[in-house]
Amino acid sequence: MKQKQNLPKRERVLTIALLIVMTVMFLATVLSLFYFRIQMREVNRQGEEGARTYDRHYALIVDDPDDPMWDSVFRQMRAVGEDKNAYVERFGDNLATPYAKADLLRIAIESKVDGIVLEADESDEISALIYKAGLENIPVVTVLHDSVGSGRVSFVGINNYSFGNEYGRLILKAATEIRANRTAAEGEEEAVSDTVHVLILLDGQSADASQNIVYAAVRENIEAAGDAARKLIMDTERINATSAFRTEERIRDIVQNTENLPDIIVCLNEQNTASVYQTLVDQNKVGQIYVIGYFDSDTILRGIERKGIYATVTIDAEQMGSYCVEALDEYVNTGYVSDYLSVDFSYIDASNVSQVLGREATHEAD
Repeated sequence: MKQKQNLPKRERVLTIALLIVMTVMFLATVLSLFYFRIQMREVNRQGEEGARTYDRHYALIVDDPDDPMWDSVFRQMRAVGEDKNAYVERFGDNLATPYAKADLLRIAIESKVDGIVLEADESDEISALIYKAGLENIPVVTVLHDSVGSGRVSFVGINNYSFGNEYGRLILKAATEIRANRTAAEGEEEAVSDTVHVLILLDGQSADASQNIVYAAVRENIEAAGDAARKLIMDTERINATSAFRTEERIRDIVQNTENLPDIIVCLNEQNTASVYQTLVDQNKVGQIYVIGYFDSDTILRGIERKGIYATVTIDAEQMGSYCVEALDEYVNTGYVSDYLSVDFSYIDASNVSQVLGREATHEAD
């Protein structure tokens, strides 16, 4: 009888405990929902306060979105655009499906953007699309590579002739060092040691005349050196950079050709520069070939620091980005803008690479 009297009491205790637990859970759920609603209201409020309406929408369209140079240009375009209340968008970035440059240009035109910055070329298709943009009252500023006669409002780029002269000067400087090193070595004939083989890598897919102007300026600068020029053998190799793998494969073939191994390789784009350097590292031939490259990506700067790259010629990417947005803004505001804006360039070698790396480290820290 005693056991039967204790059962109802135990059940009551369990029932009360269960009710307490359910009440606590209910209150916790209510409080959680209440807190969630407060947080959502705060997020929406901040979103409404942080939302910004821009006066203009500009598009940047380039050949190779993965080229690190365009990262620097785009960052500066965004910064200048913020100051001018213009939103700058990098068309083709982070898309699941890659689009051709012409298709991106069509999309920008159909989107009714207020201006387009375009890495152009001399193809009829691009020229026609630039002309179409003009008919839609969308100004186009070409950058780095021009499209002459297309109706673009301005071209932001480098002086290719001066650019070529800089390459020619670096080639002559490198050749002098190579001859000095050979003279210091024992057992080499003077006639052999004076001959320097230079190979210039050209972009086989380039549809404009810019690299031809650069090459012509290189030859002119070297020929002006007199006797030094007669001891230089210059060749060119056109590389169709349809993919990074094919580029590296062709460069590997050049480096592995021991019978005609060049003393100096000159690269006119960033991809070829990085590929040549990496191939020399893989083949354990760093120091056997002087590499004169293009641009100042981290890979290239580290290559110079480690004496795997002799020098590089680089443009002022931030200045380029600023000029592009300023040119569009000036044209939209006034209807006029300079036909050509020249961007500065400089060279980097072992003598100043530590300073450049130091500035970049400071910039990243800021």
